[in-house]
Amino acid sequence: MPPFKDEHVLIIAPGSQVTLAQLGLPESFTPARWRFPSRMFPSEKKGEYEPYKIHERRQEVKSANGSTAAKEQEDVEMKDQPPQEGTANADAPKTESTDETKPEAAENAGEEGKEGGENGQTVQEIFYEEDIASEEGAIWPMQKGRIVDWECFFALLTHVYNTLSPPFHTPIMLVAEPVWSLRDREAITQFVFEKFKTPAFCLMDSAAAVCYGYGVQTATVIDVGKDKVDVTAVTDFQVNEHGRGVALEGCGGDYMTDRLLELLGSKGFSREMCEQLKRSNITELLPAGTPLPGAAATARQNGPPAGSNTQLGGVENGQPKNANGTAENEEDEGVLDVAAIVSGNTSEFLAAREKDKGTKKGADAAKPVRLPNSKKEKATFQHQEFVKLEPEKDAPSGPSRFMRQTRDIEVSVERFLSATPMQKKGERLSSGLLEDIATQIHHTILAVPDATKRSDLWDSLIIVGNGSKVKGFTQALISTITQKFVLSPSGTIFTSEIPSNFSTPLPTGGTNTPVPGFPGQMHHPGSQGVNPLLVAATHSGNPMPPGTPSIDPLSHHRSTGHSQTPTSVRTVKPPEYFPEWKEQTATQQPPQNQPGLNGPGGPASGGGHRGMEEAVFLGAQVASKVVFVIDQGISKGFMSRVEYNENGPSAIHEYVM
Repeated sequence: MPPFKDEHVLIIAPGSQVTLAQLGLPESFTPARWRFPSRMFPSEKKGEYEPYKIHERRQEVKSANGSTAAKEQEDVEMKDQPPQEGTANADAPKTESTDETKPEAAENAGEEGKEGGENGQTVQEIFYEEDIASEEGAIWPMQKGRIVDWECFFALLTHVYNTLSPPFHTPIMLVAEPVWSLRDREAITQFVFEKFKTPAFCLMDSAAAVCYGYGVQTATVIDVGKDKVDVTAVTDFQVNEHGRGVALEGCGGDYMTDRLLELLGSKGFSREMCEQLKRSNITELLPAGTPLPGAAATARQNGPPAGSNTQLGGVENGQPKNANGTAENEEDEGVLDVAAIVSGNTSEFLAAREKDKGTKKGADAAKPVRLPNSKKEKATFQHQEFVKLEPEKDAPSGPSRFMRQTRDIEVSVERFLSATPMQKKGERLSSGLLEDIATQIHHTILAVPDATKRSDLWDSLIIVGNGSKVKGFTQALISTITQKFVLSPSGTIFTSEIPSNFSTPLPTGGTNTPVPGFPGQMHHPGSQGVNPLLVAATHSGNPMPPGTPSIDPLSHHRSTGHSQTPTSVRTVKPPEYFPEWKEQTATQQPPQNQPGLNGPGGPASGGGHRGMEEAVFLGAQVASKVVFVIDQGISKGFMSRVEYNENGPSAIHEYVM
């Protein structure tokens, strides 16, 4: 098999709303160049689909009568070639007679044309138009990550493939959703090989692709989508299927939209307005424990303490004070410039001085105070809508025209409550969006068989997905996890986490009392004057000093390294060596596990760009470079067509990354 080239690799990442695609690997990996809506429209022929909505428009046209049609047919009629020898004189009179009858024929044709225009029949002609923006009658083959319409899904893949038009020798990398079953992967493999005739095919798990994009081998991937959330623990680039949170319903971006609609529906808000409000920069998720703007706690934080006096060298209204208690940029009212008074007119000098003081105070009073969004009780966002224009009178029928209208809408503190529990209880009990995700993360990490990897999983959280683009989502989720599950090392440790200093009772001599002075007792030099159990628990991961006797092999109480409860929670820093992704990412990583994280002024991530929330596509590019170009199939990173012909589609499970 000839080697694959960078410009021939085709990457497809299907999603429930948007399908990302790209042909070729650039020198520096970029976000997806093609974004296809993950929907198709039924065609006139049964079983076929179109990528756009096709409207049928009928237009009335006046048809010509029979005489006019006969005239038009006579104009285009082919005549025999006239003879060339011996007929010149005979044809001359005929030509003159024909010329004489031309004006009469023209007059008759004009009269017939007028009669045909006035009395002609009206015929309807059918025109077909493609409406790119319409979604009326669309079929979405994927819902919550699951493939619900296979014919439509295959039509979507065919549309993407034909649009990019790759060459014949093109390997295909397809990103698989976690909810896809083994049978689903086999069906996709069979379709790709039979339909596209690809020489190589790789099916990669989305969680593993995210780890490739971030350049880490162990991480907990939280993918927040439109109407579901996937939580996956990856250890050494291996996906842990046991305990994996797959397609958690009611935990995606639609939950926040429904919650805003529940809060603002009584004020005349529609679902489309709530969706635009969620995507605006005024909607924010505050960390746990942050008071809402306008509350009493917020007022105490913003205003000076009651009964407080200004100290020497203090600060008041943002201006440093001198030892006299006055501002550095202000003059003392009791001090006058004697030299200016002596050299000039005293009354004019005093009047000018009073005028300058009044102007400065007026400017300071008129200067607005800019507060962060988390401290504003009310904020305004722009709502855009399309209004259909009425057609003009006597205008020919054509496609409908729309006009975009923009208006400002003011919203109160409801914009901070999009992740709170809903009042209307559904089929699934919920404690709120962030609490449900945090609980699933805790369950997924505890289900990892290797207990030594759990601490690394807590310190390597990766939050992706377009549902996490809401401002402050990452910080609020970390704060919720910290509040619910993080155990401080200086606090009380559970007895199951305390390493035992007592030997197992042995049936010797009728005494079953453990001996505290067992030689295997751990010794820490810094434990004098401190609770020895606390010191033993916090130093359980340290190596024992040389020469210390080993622990009794029959002992059942051993340290597990705090695998049940985390002592810290951190997120993975995005890579900085992809400038295209770095420029699009407007995210500022906050310091984790700091007291200020729960405060009202914590940094928040902006959600107006396509950045690392689509890191799954970045990881697919990295994996394609490694598997198709560098490795060339040595480590069985992809399935070749020869192997497909020999083993069939069921062999794809041996090559899934």
